[in-house]
Amino acid sequence: MKALRILSGIEIVGESTAVAALHQFTGLRKLAIYRLNIRKDGDTFKELRSSIEYLGSCGLQTLAINDEGSEFINSLDTMAAPPRYLIALELSGKLERPPQWITKLHTLNKLTLSVTILRTGTLKLLCELSSLFSLTFSLSAAKLDQDIEYILQKNKSESDGEIFVPAGFLNLKLLRFFAPLVPKLSFSDNAMPALEMIEMRFEAFEGLFGIETLEKLQEVHLRVNDKADEVTKFLVDDLKTNTERLKVIVDYVVTA
Repeated sequence: MKALRILSGIEIVGESTAVAALHQFTGLRKLAIYRLNIRKDGDTFKELRSSIEYLGSCGLQTLAINDEGSEFINSLDTMAAPPRYLIALELSGKLERPPQWITKLHTLNKLTLSVTILRTGTLKLLCELSSLFSLTFSLSAAKLDQDIEYILQKNKSESDGEIFVPAGFLNLKLLRFFAPLVPKLSFSDNAMPALEMIEMRFEAFEGLFGIETLEKLQEVHLRVNDKADEVTKFLVDDLKTNTERLKVIVDYVVTA
């Protein structure tokens, strides 16, 4: 088991005696849990967090977790030591806050987080990650339920109705948003100076502002749900029509 490098496509639901054995996979470089639903006060919850902390000290490079509601991903911030060798991290589900140890991941190249923590404070936390090449905010749910909509609106209200992208992200080249709703985004001067592409997939969209300051930006690719409202369609058309210097691609996606 020490020779195993990739453990992917794992499903952990309820109590599992197998989780304790993860400590033995000391050669693991990638761990991907595609479905997780465990009790917060259960043994599996504690053992899984302990295993991830241990494997993170052994050279784990890629960690992906899709948490369906066990609050596990929100407990990762309590780990005593960060998984310092990570080059790729993906945390999906109703994430409430980013783990504070993210700022210590100096080799992190690719980061995917739930759109539920898309707020100005999160971007301020991430902007000093000097190795970050790709940043994605996503939501696995196909539709915008009331809980998610409330979280997104609350995030906006905490920063005067829009999300500000601060200066920093010196080596970021790809920025992506995949969610039913993408809130209003404003780029500060000196934000993302190396950014080359913005990619979005959404049903509701509130606009991109300040992209003229992104000197290296070459392309904005928007995939719009065909059920988008008129305001969203207007903002998309305005962005495409009135943006000079870069390519704006708009695809309307037909849904069942």
